[in-house]
Amino acid sequence: MSISAIIIDPEDEFERSFMLPIATESFYKKYWEPAIEELGLQWTALFQGGTDVEREDVPSVLEEITRLKDWVRSRMDGDEQEHMLRRLDLLESELPKAFRRGAAVVYIG
Repeated sequence: MSISAIIIDPEDEFERSFMLPIATESFYKKYWEPAIEELGLQWTALFQGGTDVEREDVPSVLEEITRLKDWVRSRMDGDEQEHMLRRLDLLESELPKAFRRGAAVVYIG
């Protein structure tokens, strides 16, 4: 299984094709969970079980992503660090684009 972000009830081709890979279940458990727990994060803690993100939630999610990136840079190295930073960068740059339609809802899980 893997965790990704998709737009619920897509209304056009952009929304139907929107999909951001975030992490496999095993990678999430091994690397994301310790960081989330140590940092006391709320939004990213919900990713494994699944959560809906609306436009007004994006600043909070992005703030957690920034904190996770700092944690990854200071506590990880090698391929795992590079992989996690790539996924965090992708989420940071692409998640806001999902809300071209104000009422869009992104499911992350």
